[in-house]
Order: sequence, then C-alpha cells, then structure tokens
Amino acid sequence: MPITEMIVGVSAGLFFLVAFIQIVRFGVTVVQHKTARRVIDRDPASAGPLLAQLGEPVERSDDRLAVILVALGTAMIAATLVVADPQWMRYGIAAALFPLIVGAGLWLRFRAIQRAAARNGG
Repeated sequence: MPITEMIVGVSAGLFFLVAFIQIVRFGVTVVQHKTARRVIDRDPASAGPLLAQLGEPVERSDDRLAVILVALGTAMIAATLVVADPQWMRYGIAAALFPLIVGAGLWLRFRAIQRAAARNGG
C-alpha cells in the first residue's frame, strides 16, 4: 500500500471519528435542553438554579488526556522501532513527536495548576 493511500485512509478514519464524537456531543446538548424546557414548563421558579448550573463551564482537573497522549506517542515510537525500517523510523518518530509534545505540555500545565493551587491554599 502506498504511503499516500495510507495517509488518506487514516485521515478519513479520523474525520469520521471526530464527526461521530461531535454528533454525540450534540445529542447530549439536545437532551440537556429538553430537560431544561421540561423544568421551566413545570416549575418556572426552580428553573433559575438549573439554568445557572448549565451555564457554568465544566472544569476538568485531571491529567488523563496528557497521560493518554504521552502513552500514545511512546507506543508509536516503540512500534516504529519494532519495524526497524529506516524510512519508517523517520516517519514514525516524526509522527510520535506530536502527541508526545502536546501530552508533555498538558502534563506540565496540570502540574503548574496543582502547585499554584497548593501554594494559594496552604
């Protein structure tokens, strides 16, 4: 299989994956809005706290994404080393650098936020 066909196939697969994730998120938003409308129709006085809660951004205070990206980059490098083809090594290591760098950046950001919170709280 030529490299260009493989790149097109992987890109199309990732496109469909991202599209599926966005459709699921849209479905969750539709369900939340239906629930809010039902609450407003039944008891308009209690709708204020619910709408205020829906408007708050969801704060994620874990480093799961960073760990997953670092693990993915490490696995890509390991798979490239197993293949042991010089041309594939260049491509594989170059491709693995992106998740490694992004994951490391997220991890450092998470640690900095933890340290700042510990400093301000204690």
